[in-house]
Amino acid sequence: MRRALVVLLLAAVVLTGCRGGDSDAKPGAVALPAPLPSVELASFTGGEPVDLATLRGPMVVNLWASWCGPCRQEMPVLEKFAAAYDGRVEVVGVDYQDPQVDEARTLVRQTGVTYALLSDPDGELDRLGPFPHLRGLPFLAFVDADGQVVAWEFAVIEDVAELEALVHKHLGV
Repeated sequence: MRRALVVLLLAAVVLTGCRGGDSDAKPGAVALPAPLPSVELASFTGGEPVDLATLRGPMVVNLWASWCGPCRQEMPVLEKFAAAYDGRVEVVGVDYQDPQVDEARTLVRQTGVTYALLSDPDGELDRLGPFPHLRGLPFLAFVDADGQVVAWEFAVIEDVAELEALVHKHLGV
């Protein structure tokens, strides 16, 4: 009995990966739609800080970090989506709680990311406004034309068609 419990716990840890397993990290835990929070995040590329509350969609906000394997895998997919939907759906990436700034910059260069990038090294977005407790990455927020977060998901995007389906479902685009 004890051995079965240990095996079950190990399986749960392996299956959750970077995504975490927090019970309050489910859609519906935060009342949506809700406006993007008023918080200034630094530009990842050294430009002016951006107050998230001023952004309007339709937009996909992706929280990622260089230490997150699934995040690394999905960045080229997000770039392909951003290029294909340029002018129709914006993509904004947020390097979240990532102490490995040089590795993050290298990752951006290697993946060819050209969409807007911000930085949240202190984890200010955790539980702020419509954002849930961010215990795992990657994380996606879907923002409508009025700047309202209409949905969010802890998800690993494996291809452009998958992201297109989510954008259509949540933003109608």
